This record gives sequence, structure tokens and C-alpha cells, in this order.
Amino acid sequence: MRVARRSRSPWWILAIVVFLGALLGSVIAEALVGYPVLSFLSRDLFYGIDPPFTINARVLTFTIGATIRLNLAIILGIILAVWLFRQLS
Repeated sequence: MRVARRSRSPWWILAIVVFLGALLGSVIAEALVGYPVLSFLSRDLFYGIDPPFTINARVLTFTIGATIRLNLAIILGIILAVWLFRQLS
């Protein structure tokens, strides 16, 4: 008797789903700013390199910097998107 194996989706599809979930959470957080009861969902935490790191070599200039913005709505959006992805695949 053969056991049916669940096919795994490529990692990049999951990365896109996580990005779209974060985007959805960000939109929800922006929409909830006006409601004082739900404002805790939109309190932001910023992690990253600020100001960006710059190397000037006269001919070329390299600037390296990244910032991650997190809030509870973004995390909930990611969790919801991953859960839906797992249910549909």
C-alpha cells in the first residue's frame, strides 16, 4: 500500500507568501492607526542600520543599509498568510 506524499512547494513561493502577509499586515496597521482601542497593533519597532554605512572610493561609492519594521499587525499578517498557504497546498 502506497502512502501519498504531500508535494513540497519551492522555498521562493513561501518567501513570496511571507512578504505578501507582511504587506497585508502593514496595510492593516495603517488602517487601524485612527482607532485608539486597536492602536497597539500598529506600534512599530525598527531594526537595522540607520544611518546607512557608506564607503567612498572616489570612483565608486558603496552604500549599505537595511531596516526592518515590525509590529503586531505585520506578524499576524505573516502568520495568517502562512496558515492559508499551508491550507491551500
